[in-house]
Amino acid sequence: MIINIISKRYNPLLKRTEVRFYIDHDGATPKFMEVRDKLAAMLNADKNLLVVEKIVEETGMQRARGYAKLYDSEDMLRFIEREHILRKNGLIEEKEGEE
Repeated sequence: MIINIISKRYNPLLKRTEVRFYIDHDGATPKFMEVRDKLAAMLNADKNLLVVEKIVEETGMQRARGYAKLYDSEDMLRFIEREHILRKNGLIEEKEGEE
């Protein structure tokens, strides 16, 4: 899996850096956790402040587009991000009885 960052833009209102990227991969689309770990290493950032919002596979190619957000603080991350996005990134545990 190779990640190419297309753009990085700082959003001062929401206190986060918004990152758009491409993923070149073999086989199945990489999991959110794998992408988040590798992207955090590339950006030299704390992975607990990084949220991968979406990964969209391009039809007929071994390539996907993605969008991630790197927050300045955990308080802003918890205040702004929706619960299902946090769950998808492994930042909160699923409640018992949900599947």
